[in-house]
Amino acid sequence: MFRVALLAALSAATVPVAAQKADVPAILPDASSGDDIIVTALRIPRERLPTGVYWNYQSMLPSKIARENAQMFFRCALKTSRLKSMRMVVDGEPNSAKARFAQGWIKTTHRGCYQYTAPAMPETIADVGGSILDRGVIVESVLKSYAPDAALTPSITSDAAVQSRFQQREGLRNRLRLPNDRDALVFASCLVRQQPVLATRLFQSEPGSLLERGLIQTIIVQGRECVGHASRVTVEPSLVRVYIMDAFYRWVVAARGVESLIPADA
Repeated sequence: MFRVALLAALSAATVPVAAQKADVPAILPDASSGDDIIVTALRIPRERLPTGVYWNYQSMLPSKIARENAQMFFRCALKTSRLKSMRMVVDGEPNSAKARFAQGWIKTTHRGCYQYTAPAMPETIADVGGSILDRGVIVESVLKSYAPDAALTPSITSDAAVQSRFQQREGLRNRLRLPNDRDALVFASCLVRQQPVLATRLFQSEPGSLLERGLIQTIIVQGRECVGHASRVTVEPSLVRVYIMDAFYRWVVAARGVESLIPADA
């Protein structure tokens, strides 16, 4: 997950200011900045940022590989998965027995979708369906399939009716999440509310790209209120994306006033 469970990984330690480099942007990027500026801003020394965004290099590569493998698997598996199962995974209660079973069912009934030899499975289907990373890949796949034009703006996430729908639904929906998982979603939901345009651009970006990392850094820096203005935070890009896309999906559902982005008659 994030380093120690995301919010618990935030460090408020003060970092000394380094000398400015000539080739480093002097202005922090925001939602109005172009992709090139956002990527270039990755060169800004972290100690010069209001909130320094550090990458957890110890687990970043394994997480990236795991995400890529999950993407390849579900790109194949979701083509023939039952919509009822997909809706339960994406729109059901995370970590509930039904949602875990539905996710596990998709994996166990599509073993032919593994690029290489299928890995050994846990004893129960529900155990197979417990991966947060897998669920995140499914959520983003549903977004790209059923709402490729999904977009959020400040006027949407600040709308009182949209906020009310979001809060009423998500408070109950996420009651079964484990504490670390719930904390990460709360953090991501705050970021999407504060920086909806950047979250939309993250949805449109290529997973694993420099642009993805630049957008994540910019979202956190510009949404630093969501981390209590901590001086630094250490994250894994692949898992940050999972949570931000999960929150992005829920805000889009609230904005559209629907129960799911998967059509009932699809």
